[in-house]
Amino acid sequence: MEPKTVILLLALIALLAGIYTIYASIKNKHKKYAHRQLKHRIIQNVLGVAGARIFYGFLGIGLIIFGGFILFHFYVKPNLGNEYNNKTDQFTLVSKTLSTEDYTMTSSTTSTLKQLETTLSATGEEKLQDYVSADFSNNYLNQIPEIVWKMKNLKRIDLTYNNITEIDLTQLSKMNSLTMIILSNNPISTAKTETLKENTNLEIIH
Repeated sequence: MEPKTVILLLALIALLAGIYTIYASIKNKHKKYAHRQLKHRIIQNVLGVAGARIFYGFLGIGLIIFGGFILFHFYVKPNLGNEYNNKTDQFTLVSKTLSTEDYTMTSSTTSTLKQLETTLSATGEEKLQDYVSADFSNNYLNQIPEIVWKMKNLKRIDLTYNNITEIDLTQLSKMNSLTMIILSNNPISTAKTETLKENTNLEIIH
């Protein structure tokens, strides 16, 4: 069972449990079960009949809020407009790590595609070979930017929370250094990610 399916089931169970708990509170059902179930008896003895009803009411509300939050966060929010998603057009590129006996240094750059293209027009595209990791999470992307395919030393691409539905397998196959692509919370289908896995040696997180 896929993780998203498990999350959906968990959310639905929480919602249904919350609705039933509120219904049971309104109907005072816990009072009927007190003589048979220890937990209901303890709660009723500690809080009293009225207090127990309030307790179960708040418990039900809490379960509904929890279930609703999960559904919103994983299924509704990614499909809302960009203004609701804290999205950005910025991304982070991490350069090769320099290591000596005394220290290890990693350099990172935060930029936009337009800024990167402007910089490269002055410095040349050789700089692209320095990058080993690209983080495009929480962007507006419908596809992987073409400039990424020029970063031949990339080992990791993070595309979490985008709108990726397709990845060019031909281009992907040319990325010999690449070992991982993170596609969490993208609308790309499981069938397509499985095809990518079958045709590459990449670790694909979906």
